Amino acid sequence: MITTQKTARLPKRAQVMRWMAAAMLPIAVVACSTEELLKANYPDQIEPAGLSTSLQGASALYAGAIGDFTVAFSGSAAGGFGQVMTTGFMTDEFAFGGTPPEIRQFDLRSVDASNGLAASTYNGLHSAREAAVRAAGVFKAIAPTDPRGGEMKALEAMLIVLMGENYCSGAPISTTTPTLTYGPSLTTVQALTLAVSTADAALALAGADAQVKSLAAVTKARAQLDLGQHAAAAATVAAVPTSFAYYVKHGTATERQKSITFTYGYNTHAFLVSNKEGINGLDFATAKDPRLPVDGSGAVSDFDFVTPMYFFAKYNSQDHAVVVSSGVEARLIEAEAALNASNPALWLSKLTEARVPYSMATPVDPGTAAGRVDLMFRERAFAMFATAHRMGDLRRLVRQYGRDPEKVWPTGAYHKNGLTRGTDQNMVVPATEKNNPNFTACINRGA
Repeated sequence: MITTQKTARLPKRAQVMRWMAAAMLPIAVVACSTEELLKANYPDQIEPAGLSTSLQGASALYAGAIGDFTVAFSGSAAGGFGQVMTTGFMTDEFAFGGTPPEIRQFDLRSVDASNGLAASTYNGLHSAREAAVRAAGVFKAIAPTDPRGGEMKALEAMLIVLMGENYCSGAPISTTTPTLTYGPSLTTVQALTLAVSTADAALALAGADAQVKSLAAVTKARAQLDLGQHAAAAATVAAVPTSFAYYVKHGTATERQKSITFTYGYNTHAFLVSNKEGINGLDFATAKDPRLPVDGSGAVSDFDFVTPMYFFAKYNSQDHAVVVSSGVEARLIEAEAALNASNPALWLSKLTEARVPYSMATPVDPGTAAGRVDLMFRERAFAMFATAHRMGDLRRLVRQYGRDPEKVWPTGAYHKNGLTRGTDQNMVVPATEKNNPNFTACINRGA
């Protein structure tokens, strides 16, 4: 079903010097200028001014923004953790099989604002957002019909969605181009509303490009779903084919391109698929669901000698792909809209459509309102496992469906060290943001 691939890479930098065969051939100096002889010519390099005035420059910014997005979304060996890992630890997706307390705070749902990992992940998200903003602006100025401009706007919208879903209410959005401008604290609703309008801008710039239109549509609908606008979200994705998928891809050429989820999973045995974590967690590791292939026998980690080892088989190499948005997600959005419209027949039909790419049978209708909500979110959990969707879903179960947080999130005794889990329902804005005079602290740490 994967149809689009975006490789995480930096803009190409020329490293080649052309040595003229001066030692072998005589140089005719007549009519030659010494100035011309000394001029360096690097045809593959882009002068700084050219980044904003040429298509070559726009393409370089585009490639850089894709790389920055990949690091912010999925992390990298050199760029640190991304949203996939931090939210995976905080929810019931992944268990921490290591020992460093800074990482363990995420698995414990108790992250301090001074946590350096929290700061680097947060800064990475906003660096990627700024890179997408800049690239989109250049395309709009010099190549307004190039759909890559719309793609950049869609990725900007996605990063704002992730901020609204994963961070506390009150997180600000600042800008650095052309000058540093500190943004105000935004409530969760304000952030998600901004994501919707940004996705609308992406749709306007996508032109006839079906891939970019689908990416922008699913991103917009995701924000609408977070806002409780179920019918509007379903209408937004109605034209998105189930076969659509937009993903980013890691690589092996540089440490920045290599997958940190693979490194922490298969290499160090510290990023492990959870199984019924903290009383409320789903049986991700042992369900044998075709949407979530698992490696490992459950033997204890040889890092901490406690945590059962189950590895997410889709992330089993340094150069694996990570799905960002898909047509399967579009069908699940339509299913949830049908559920909220009290149309169980359409709800079950849409759940079945979302299962088609995995050759799975129609799920069994539980027959009760609470059971249908449980099944709805279980289907989402397995279909979009380890793609930074789960934290937003757990928050929505509390915010939109009235569930008790301690009946939704992993809770109670931690699986090692004699510790007890905290009560975080989102990621804290790090202390470094206090450099922003408009930001004091999170407005609300609830769902």
